[in-house]
Amino acid sequence: MHCVLNWERRYKLMRSHTAAHIFASLLYTGTGALVTGNQLEEDKIRFDFSLERYDREILNKYIDKANELFRKDIPVKWYELPREEALKIPGVIKMAKALPPDIPYLRIVEIVGVDKQADGGTHIKNLKEVGQIKLLKTENKGKHNRRVYFTLTREYPQLA
Repeated sequence: MHCVLNWERRYKLMRSHTAAHIFASLLYTGTGALVTGNQLEEDKIRFDFSLERYDREILNKYIDKANELFRKDIPVKWYELPREEALKIPGVIKMAKALPPDIPYLRIVEIVGVDKQADGGTHIKNLKEVGQIKLLKTENKGKHNRRVYFTLTREYPQLA
């Protein structure tokens, strides 16, 4: 068997995933909102949040904060911790659905000085690689559920 990795597609997804991770972290820290669903694509990112108050200006504020972070030289690390140790980290779980109880080790993604959370996805090595994100649209999906669509604005960011 011979496999070929589509690096261009994977790298776009890595950038999208890391961008979504930062946006979710900022919303959680600022509002307590948890992720209730998501869909990551090469050209579009969709996130659903448990956000009671629907305010586009608040969402724009967090997009701006995320873009500020994406201009900084901030490393992204990942490692495993025993479940009990990982769950002691404040805010390590940002998904509304609980982790299965039979997972003994959790993969932690740490954006140094910004956030730590349990996450199994692919990520870039530095926030500068994301580029910038742009809010496309927002939707009210119920009493406590908001949907946000955004996109990456630079194909291949230049690293300094």
